[in-house]
Amino acid sequence: MFTKENFLKLVQTTKGRIALAAIAASFVIPLVLRDNYMLQILTLIVIFTIYASSWNLLASSGQGSLGHAAFLGIGGFTSSLLAINLGVPPIIGIFIAGALSAAIGFLIGITCVRLKAWFLAMVTFGFSIIAETLFSEFDDVTHAILGFRPPPLLFSQRLPFYYFAVLISITSVAIIYFIMKSKMGLAFRAIHQNTAEARMIGINTAKYKLYAFVLSTFFAGLSGAIYAHFQRYIHISIFSADNSFKPLMMSVIGGLGTIEGPIIGSVVMVFIDHFLVNIDPFLNSALSPLFPAVSNVGPSIRLVGLGIFLVIVVVLLPKGISSLLRKVYHYIRTEPSKSEKP
Repeated sequence: MFTKENFLKLVQTTKGRIALAAIAASFVIPLVLRDNYMLQILTLIVIFTIYASSWNLLASSGQGSLGHAAFLGIGGFTSSLLAINLGVPPIIGIFIAGALSAAIGFLIGITCVRLKAWFLAMVTFGFSIIAETLFSEFDDVTHAILGFRPPPLLFSQRLPFYYFAVLISITSVAIIYFIMKSKMGLAFRAIHQNTAEARMIGINTAKYKLYAFVLSTFFAGLSGAIYAHFQRYIHISIFSADNSFKPLMMSVIGGLGTIEGPIIGSVVMVFIDHFLVNIDPFLNSALSPLFPAVSNVGPSIRLVGLGIFLVIVVVLLPKGISSLLRKVYHYIRTEPSKSEKP
């Protein structure tokens, strides 16, 4: 539960001070760099932080999703179409989009939360395919096949948009943090560890799994709406499997089940993805003499790089990069005290 006392206690902790430093850095860095390309990367990191955190919240309750892009896309199309067809201000439309994603998540969850984690994951994957098909079939309404340009989200300039996205991201992560510290979060962790034992001690596992699913889909839809207005273009490709696996990869790379994990994973993946995009043409040129028939066909080379990086992290750091950072921090704190001993 969020109270003034809980907030003051959090600020006094090491994690709280690090969080405040990270928030301050997120506001200062764009002013120091003054680079439009870097600002675009930072905005994507902020948006994907919300998206990855939504998936991580779901995973904390012992559930998995392989079709989270469905809610990302529903959020993006809802906010964009409301703004164009009904004149709903995008600043309001993004929250309506999140609410609609949550409502659809409720309908799916109420029938599927009793399924085991990876059975539910397959249901969500199937739903993402259904959503993509429906948006394509009703193209007269959705305009999804060719895509369209949604209106700007209050701000046409990148910097004000970035700061707005930062505020939404901070608020979303803070809400998720206090949820995880509440009795609801305790129930999520109990269900994740052992569903049968959680049921035996009186936890209504179906109810709390449904809570996690609805909350997760709300934040996924919210991030999709912000993403669409940031890109100023939305297309059926938003439902791609790539977008479904991104929050999973970000959470695993950063640290599954932690608040900071999705943030770290978003930073790492977005930077690596954009770095690999820049070297894609050079790799294709280098590979074309060796593989002339396939060098320009299929997934881009950067996906191979992301896959290799994910394998390395999972093998060497099964608890994510956040676990390595905690070890480094602990080492720095304990080493001076050891050196002071005679």
